[in-house]
Amino acid sequence: MTAADSTFTFKQAFFNAQTGVLTLNYHDSRFGDFQEQFVFPVALLQQPWLDDAQRNAWLVAVNRAVQHIFWMAGVSYYKTSLAAQIQFEHEQPGETEARWLTDTWQAGLAELAHENNLGWLSHIQFPGQVHNHKHSDNLTLPGRTLVPIGGGKDSLVTIERLRQAGEDVTLFQVGSSELIQQVAKATNFPLIQIKRRVDARLKQVAEQGAYNGHVPITAINSTVAVLTALLGGFDSVVFSNERSADVGNVQTDNGQWVNHQYSKSWAFEQQYRDVLSETMGQAVDYFSVLRPYSELAIVKEFSRYRQYFEVFSSCNRNFHLSGSRNENGRWCGQCPKCAFVFVCLAPFISRQQLLTIFGHDLLADNDLKNLFLALFGIEGDKPFECVGEALEMRAALTFLKEHEDWQKQESLQYWTQQVPTVNQSDIEVLMTKQQPYLLPSKRDLSAVHWS
Repeated sequence: MTAADSTFTFKQAFFNAQTGVLTLNYHDSRFGDFQEQFVFPVALLQQPWLDDAQRNAWLVAVNRAVQHIFWMAGVSYYKTSLAAQIQFEHEQPGETEARWLTDTWQAGLAELAHENNLGWLSHIQFPGQVHNHKHSDNLTLPGRTLVPIGGGKDSLVTIERLRQAGEDVTLFQVGSSELIQQVAKATNFPLIQIKRRVDARLKQVAEQGAYNGHVPITAINSTVAVLTALLGGFDSVVFSNERSADVGNVQTDNGQWVNHQYSKSWAFEQQYRDVLSETMGQAVDYFSVLRPYSELAIVKEFSRYRQYFEVFSSCNRNFHLSGSRNENGRWCGQCPKCAFVFVCLAPFISRQQLLTIFGHDLLADNDLKNLFLALFGIEGDKPFECVGEALEMRAALTFLKEHEDWQKQESLQYWTQQVPTVNQSDIEVLMTKQQPYLLPSKRDLSAVHWS
């Protein structure tokens, strides 16, 4: 079989309404069959809030949400060979769904393609068909909010804003990270945990020459969150994606941006909202509370919530399929996320608090100089991590120069000499709410702190 003849097939998705197990089956013409499972808590399967008048409309929405997970989660297995053709043994996506999947897979796999010198993966094309969706606008879910929590600062700011607004909040997690569970416990809100069983053959085929790399994980988790909302009776899924997620890492020869955070972007949010509206009506509202804000502004607000300083972490070494790789703390002190959060948080808390969180002065760490040069936008590309813009790093350094605890520190003096000055107008834009963004349509959240 030639590369041009290679195919990736969506075989079958089956949701067991008795056990809560969602089983997804795929086939790659080079690497064979793959199976992934998501396990939803049995408690979600009761639906005491669902009346008979809405049950048919609810079933239609649930079936569609299952298909969305099936199609989006397939990216983890498609990436093994990046097959030329995509085909389906059963139902094809609708036209709007196909555009969403095509755009998300192309952009979500752009980092993998860039690292393997493959160019833009324009051959990824989902065939779409005209669908006459039979959704009912009469499907009304309880006025409750499901909030995905990742253990870091962003979701904690969202949680506290929704608490201020008096929202009925439940937290949501995909996977088994103990850190996330500990952070969730600190919020005093209930947590729904969805277990994910990735096919163990992924590791095996990687050793056989399969492609391996970044996938749009937030897109996958978004689809899982919507199904969880439908099962558990939540009319809103509220993510914590900031406007800095729109900024790419490196530009390709054809002018398109490779963005590690594409599935956290405004473009993805809009497309997925369109898909949900077309296929489920107004049943589930999907949006990000933090979309109008920069990472730096969010960090400033997070600095008010000191009750989380001992438990939170954004370091990705905590989140691997095999468990945390941080042996002696929550922050490795070596990765882009540690470096980014260290600098952005530094202006807003005491130096001693910062060192207690991270263990040492990262700005003084000679091993991190090249990393900081990239994060400050001086030399090298923006790292392929969920970090903000170079302008935010530079603005944080500007703030830090006014911090009494830092003024005599050699590390600050060194980086102040290296980093260009930020003008006041740019700082004002960074620290204030900006368009565009979407606020929920179902009920008034004006009580949320929008300063």
